[in-house]
This record gives sequence, C-alpha cells and structure tokens, in this order.
Amino acid sequence: MQKLIDFYGANLNRYTGQSNKVQRWLQMLSYSRLVLFLLTILAVYLLRFEAKWAVVGAFLGMAAFLGLVRYYQDVKKKYRLLHALVKVNATEIEVLQHNFEELPSGEEYVDDQHCYSHDLDLFGKGSFFQYLNRTQLQEGKDTLAQMFTANDIGAITAKQETVDDLAQKPKWRQDFTARAMLIRQQTPVSEITKWLKQYVPFVPGSMRFLPWLFLVMTLFLGAMAFWQGWSWSLLGYWILLGLGLTGRYFRRIQQLAQTADRIKAVFKQYSSLLTSIEETEFEAAQLRYQKQRLLVDDKKASEAIADFARLLNTMDYNNNIFYAIFGNGCFLGALQTAHQIEKWIGQHKEQVADWFEVIALFDAYNSLGNFAFNHPFYCYPVIHNGPQVLACKAAGHPLIPEEKNVRNDFSINHEDFFIITGSNMAGKSTFLRTTGLLMVMANMGLPVCAEECLYSPIKLVTSMRSIDSLSKGDSYFLSELKRLKFIINLLQEEPYFVVLDEILKGTNSTDKAAGSKRFLHRLVQARATGLIATHDLSLCEAADDLPQVHNYYLDATIQEGELYFDYRLKKGVSKTMNASFLLEKMDIV
Repeated sequence: MQKLIDFYGANLNRYTGQSNKVQRWLQMLSYSRLVLFLLTILAVYLLRFEAKWAVVGAFLGMAAFLGLVRYYQDVKKKYRLLHALVKVNATEIEVLQHNFEELPSGEEYVDDQHCYSHDLDLFGKGSFFQYLNRTQLQEGKDTLAQMFTANDIGAITAKQETVDDLAQKPKWRQDFTARAMLIRQQTPVSEITKWLKQYVPFVPGSMRFLPWLFLVMTLFLGAMAFWQGWSWSLLGYWILLGLGLTGRYFRRIQQLAQTADRIKAVFKQYSSLLTSIEETEFEAAQLRYQKQRLLVDDKKASEAIADFARLLNTMDYNNNIFYAIFGNGCFLGALQTAHQIEKWIGQHKEQVADWFEVIALFDAYNSLGNFAFNHPFYCYPVIHNGPQVLACKAAGHPLIPEEKNVRNDFSINHEDFFIITGSNMAGKSTFLRTTGLLMVMANMGLPVCAEECLYSPIKLVTSMRSIDSLSKGDSYFLSELKRLKFIINLLQEEPYFVVLDEILKGTNSTDKAAGSKRFLHRLVQARATGLIATHDLSLCEAADDLPQVHNYYLDATIQEGELYFDYRLKKGVSKTMNASFLLEKMDIV
C-alpha cells in the first residue's frame, strides 16, 4: 500500500505545484486585462482630436483585450483541470486509508428484492460500491451499478482484459476522471437523446441557399447606396424583409434557442471526453470495439459533437439585439443556424445515444481499472469448466483493512452444499458475504481479494436478511418464505450458487429445524451449489444422509476470561456457544 500512497502523493504534490503556478498566472492575466482596458481608454482619449487614429486605437485595444480574455479562459480551463487532478489523487490517498465515507454511497440503487445486492451490502453507506466507485457522470454511475447487479457470467476473460488494460493506464484514467469531474450537467443525457430522436424540423429546405442570396443582395444594396447614391431606404426595406421572414418562424426559433441553451454545455464538455478516448490506443478488444463506435463515415465523434456544440452556441447570438436585427435582417442568421442544426440532427440523431453510451462505459470501467490498480496483490480468477465452482487460497473481504483481514482457503464443487456453523460473532456472515462478493467481483472481471482463485462461472442468489413489509401486509416470516420460493423458482431455470444465512428465523426452533432440513433436501434435489450458515446443529446431520452436504465451522474460544475468535474456516461442526458468556460478560444477566 505504501507504494500506492507514494505514487498518489507524488502526483498530488506535482499537480498542486502546477495548479498554484497557473493560479498565479491567472491573477497576473486579470491585472493585465484591467491595465490593457485602461490603456485603450487612455489611447482613445489622447487621440480624440484624430478621429481616424482614435478608431484604430480603439479597435486594436479591444481586439487585444478580447484576445486576452480568450487566453484567460483557456488558462482557467487548465487550472480547473489541474485542480480536479489534485482532488483525484487526494481522494485515492484517503480511500487507501479506508476513509471513503464522503464518497457517493449509491443508496439510490439499494433493492431488497435483488438476487444478492442487498444481502451483500453492495450499495449504501460503507458499501463496496462506495469504496470502488469513481464515476463522475450520472450515466457512468448508472452503468457501474448495472454491472454490480447484472449477474452476468458471460465473457469474463474479456472483462478481465478490459479492466487490466485500464489498470495499466493510471495517467489516462486520472485525466479522464478529472475532465469528467468538470462537467456540470443540467440536462440528463436520456432527455437529450429523446429530444434529438423526436425532433420535428421546421426550417424550409430553401434555407440551404437563401441566406447566402440574402447576404449577397444586402451587400449589393449597401454598396450601391454608398457609391452610386441609391436610397438607403432600399437597404432598410430589405432588412425589414429579412426580419419578416425570420419573424415568421420566431416561436420555433425561440424554442430551439432555449433547448440549445440547456444542452450546449453537455456537447461541448463531452467532446473533450470523446477526444480523450479517440486519441488513446487500447489493447483490450472490448475497448477497441467501443472506440470504433465513435467513427462515423471516417469522421470522429468528437469532431461531430464539437461542431454541434458550436452551432448550439451560435443560437445564443439572437440574445444580442445588434445580431437579432442586423444578423437576421441582412442574412437570415437564425434560420441559417437552425437549418444547420436540423441537418446535423438528421445525420447524427441515431448515433448520439451510442456516443453517450461509450462515454458512460468508459466512465464505469475507469472505476474498475482504478480498483485493480489500487490492489496489485489481488488476483484475477482463472476461469475454467472443471468440477470446482470456486477454489480460493487466502480469500478475504476487500472492505476489511489488510491488517485485520483473516484470509481463508476453501474449495467447493458443483452441486456441493456447505453447512457453516459457529458461535455468535465467529465470522459466519462475514465468510458468506466474502464468498458472495468474490463471485460478484469475478463475474464483473475484477481481481478478487485472494492469492489464487479458480472459478467456474455461475449466477448468484442469496437470502441473508429478509425484511417485513407493512405496506404489503407481509410478516417477516412470510417475506422469508417468499424469498426461498424465489430461489427455488430460479433453480428450476438454470444453476445458481445459493448463499443462505440462518433461514426460517421467524418460527419456533423445532419447526425451524424441520423446515431447514426439508429445504436443504429441496436444494440438493435441485442440484444447487452453495453455503448455509446456521446455529442449528441438528441441520448438520444432513451430511450423514446427503453426500453433497459438508460441514464446516468457525470457532471461538475463551482465553483468560475473554472471547477469542480466529475466523478460520475448519472442517466439522462447531461445539462452542458464547451467548450465555456474553450476557454475563456485559452484565446483562
């Protein structure tokens, strides 16, 4: 871990130094703008009796001022990017020290009906999602959450290659994250793509050439009035005609301008992310495929998006009274821009959703690559089709700090079921969540918290915490029964790895023991593979009748008046109990 902290610390120091330097330069440019503005005013004042030179001085001064303003904006963008990179590296140092409570928790993705996400604490405060997630875009965050819950066991090797490819590109990943961090998205991408697909054109096809003819006629009338003495009123009437033509479509132009104002920033900012993807060479086949989706008729998506952003920005010119009168009156500026926007929409409206999807995928996979980079001693599971579903050496839970993480070796074959017994706080539930999370990570293509891992892909379903529902009128026990029925239904469709924790808690011990045995027999008949943790030692007798069932336990001992847990998985049945000891220890009884 220290090497990683040193890496991020060096980045933090470098970007902080660069950021401070650029900030000082920005302050200097601010003073320079003020000085240049005052000098321009002074020059005009001193040349006030030489009108021609005063105009030249004013023009040059304003041109220089506007150039300096544009340069200032470019430098400010660089400062914001450096500041974002400082934040990126500071965040990684905090997370490596297990301080990640301030990061987005993914609470909105909590679903107690999902196959496993609620039981494994994938979302919410202190969750694995909160620990891993570095997405900056809402679409990327949604895509990452979908990866967590997909239960997709296909193409795992390809996913691993994708994650590993990005893990090897820390500089690119940080730059992408920093650029995405700067995006201030007021309109959801889904809303933008819907608007593009449903957009109905209103500009006549004649606007391909009419604005240019209008401009030529405007210049002609102006020249004739200036040099040949024609009446200026002719030019005035011509401008009024242009305003009349534009006014005919005023309402639709205003609607388009309002929409353009809401979405232009998204296209401008996303263009930077597309450029970052397009200019990078990737090794993983999936990343190369996603990059290929950004090519349209040999033109890059970033260029097309940038063109559209410029057109949308041009619609803002109508807010300027001078442009609104002379731009529309002299060359039908608003209609010409609207026609170009509609032409762009017609060419690319079906592709924009793909481009945004590619960005979201990279944003999501960026988090996975970052996780792999931050855990160099984790291993990528070896995918195989042998009898072992899962065989791990030194497997642990990724959210437990390394100095406290007790690792276990275990192996479970297809259609085997392990009964895990143990006293309270011995680590049964932690072991179940470790196993379940390991499988979720493996299915996503992530390296797992283990020294070695052999994995035959299989979908996962769990029942570890049932919740009663007052609104539905479901008791705790009925909710648990519905969950068990849900599991049986899934097993009838395809194989699943089943993880159960102390089932049938909502009934008496005798009924619970009998019901648990019958349900375990039902799982074996369904050829399920999995784990079940229980305090009911009578359930362990099933191993005598069913060769697929095996007993394991996590133990606790009392040493010098204190409970001691070693959190080691052992073969056999637990013989220790600690409830009475704890009641006395805590002076409850």
